[in-house]
Amino acid sequence: MIHTPARTVGHRAPARAAARRAPARAAVHRALSGVLAMLFAVLGLATVVAIPASAEDVPTLSVVLSQVTPVSPSATDTVTLQGSVTNTSSKPVTNVQVHLWRSSDAVTDGEVLTEVLASDPANPVGRRMLQPENIFNITDVGAQPSQAFPSTKASPKKTFAPGESADFTVRAPVQGANGLGFATPGAYLVGIQVRGIPEDGQNQTLGRARSLVVFAPEASRPHSSVATVALLSSRPSRTGDGVFADDHLAGELTGRLRQLVTLARQPGVTALVDPALVDAVTDMADGYRVTGSTSPTTQGQQAAEDFLTQLGPVVSGGAAYRTLQGGIDVQLAVDSGHPELVELAAATPPTGHLLAKLPLAVVPADLKLGDNARNMLDGIKPALVLAENAASGTAVQRWSDDAESALVVPRTSIHDGGPGPDPTRSAPQLAGRLQATQFVQARPMVSLVSTSAQASAELVDAPWRTRTPLPALVAASGTTERFVASPQPAHREDRSWLDEVKSGRADLTAWGELVAKGNDAERLTQQVLPQALSTSWRGDRAAALRWLVASRSQVGSVLTSNKVNLHVVSKFVTSSSNQEVPVTISNGLPDPVHVRIAFDSENPQRINVADTDVLTVGPGDSETVKVRVSTHANGEVGVQARLTTPTGRAIGTPRNLTITATQAGRVGWIIIIASGVVFLAGTAMRIRQVQRERRGSANVAGTTGPMTRPACDGDDG
Repeated sequence: MIHTPARTVGHRAPARAAARRAPARAAVHRALSGVLAMLFAVLGLATVVAIPASAEDVPTLSVVLSQVTPVSPSATDTVTLQGSVTNTSSKPVTNVQVHLWRSSDAVTDGEVLTEVLASDPANPVGRRMLQPENIFNITDVGAQPSQAFPSTKASPKKTFAPGESADFTVRAPVQGANGLGFATPGAYLVGIQVRGIPEDGQNQTLGRARSLVVFAPEASRPHSSVATVALLSSRPSRTGDGVFADDHLAGELTGRLRQLVTLARQPGVTALVDPALVDAVTDMADGYRVTGSTSPTTQGQQAAEDFLTQLGPVVSGGAAYRTLQGGIDVQLAVDSGHPELVELAAATPPTGHLLAKLPLAVVPADLKLGDNARNMLDGIKPALVLAENAASGTAVQRWSDDAESALVVPRTSIHDGGPGPDPTRSAPQLAGRLQATQFVQARPMVSLVSTSAQASAELVDAPWRTRTPLPALVAASGTTERFVASPQPAHREDRSWLDEVKSGRADLTAWGELVAKGNDAERLTQQVLPQALSTSWRGDRAAALRWLVASRSQVGSVLTSNKVNLHVVSKFVTSSSNQEVPVTISNGLPDPVHVRIAFDSENPQRINVADTDVLTVGPGDSETVKVRVSTHANGEVGVQARLTTPTGRAIGTPRNLTITATQAGRVGWIIIIASGVVFLAGTAMRIRQVQRERRGSANVAGTTGPMTRPACDGDDG
């Protein structure tokens, strides 16, 4: 029996009515079954009662839609549905027919669309179409003419066995006597019903699939203005100049990223581009190799060149932003006490970089932004922040009266696909859900696109759609809506991982000091560390650690290897309190190095060696210097010598030496000097004593006669 819908305008009443009727029918069925069971028990009848098969016993045919074209048909178009059917049950099925199905109820607002997407697959009832082009026979139905309909194909197969699959194509015009019957502009349900006779069963519907199409006649165009945003980023893979940890970027440049940059080139589309992606692709275009390979890899070189060629007009087109370097997880960095990493990631790329002149846009992980992260971003002042966890769904908001940043609220559910039954995320279902949502929306809507499937759905033609760039949407919003974030749990990141990130920063800083390339070290720090906290590592911290270790190795190996080496004698004997020991530094790097030699004595009160000033050793050169040894007592003391950067970061391998002090000669001199001091002191004291005695005698003589002047050299009498 063919059911027709109770209403022709809207789905709300049918959906709700069906939802109310389903539990009622189930209750009645259970009550009748219980009454029958009681009657048979009371009457003692030995009759065998046929109990309907449970849902688990009914063979299931799974339906997957591969194409629905066009997704936005005009009145003169024919809609074609293609896909496959698979017998996922354990029983064979006969008389298998694929019917085109549709509902003639137009969906014209978001609330009704939400109900339709959540509705039971059998609601609304809709109607199977019966023209030859509407039906596809998977098995021969000639044996049961009473149940057979004409078909676009007659199959010689008698049964559809468990595990078998078959492709189908059905179609119908939009209008006309045998058409789909679309009249009012809006979104409509179309789909597939697969009928068949299971073993020991009756003819019934064994499989379904539904999708959405948008009927937009010429009179309703243009109908909707939306903001489509293409996010161009990739998981970090570049670990050094021309070196990549793996080759996944090459595959993305011919797949996902190619689709995204194609979308970004469409009129009105906004692009958000990660500077780290541009750096990696630029390096790949110049030639590269993958870690573990000794020869260059050419797989992605041409794709990289093509990508940069396509990206150029996008960047210069006025509707592009740069994102934080490496797609750093803002909330994680703030929660773990490292907001400075976000500041590093926000730094403007160097002059000449493809993205150097673009304004900054921030895309937090999962589009969720907590208050603490929001407050930190106030200091960075990005042009845009995209976050979905706003109390209001208004597309453009602000978070304070004086905030310079605009907050944009994407609608991620637009990419969820549907409606049911499963599977619901086939390509036509994703495109149908996207266009239906955009068509019935009552206010501006932002679609953030980052996956291949999302890009494919956005690239499906929609003649009624007008796209608005984000800068224009923000400028025209005039909103007074204020962003209020829903509470976000703090990240509980593995402390050892954060320690690795901090250690990586220390390595980069030390390398910059060693080779006097502070600017290069800062650039590497800006590139590497934010990528270590990239949102793309979520759920794969082991891969992130491998990448970070490989990225650090370009400078970390310099700090730990013997390319910059220290040479000292293993034993040294000194016989004076201040003596010099020769020490040699060799530099095997292509750059001059700037180092100190530091010494640690086991007993500095007995023997101590002074650290050197900063020394410069040219590339491939060696330098010998003499360091001063100070001894204060006889004995043997162990001393460790090590090279450090100018600020004290240890590099290379430390060296151990033993210094023995023998100071007998010095003791003798001390005794001689001390004796001389005593002799001189005694002599001086005796002289003073004699002088005092003489003055005393003169004073006594002066008391008995006239004072006379003593004779002096040169007196004439």
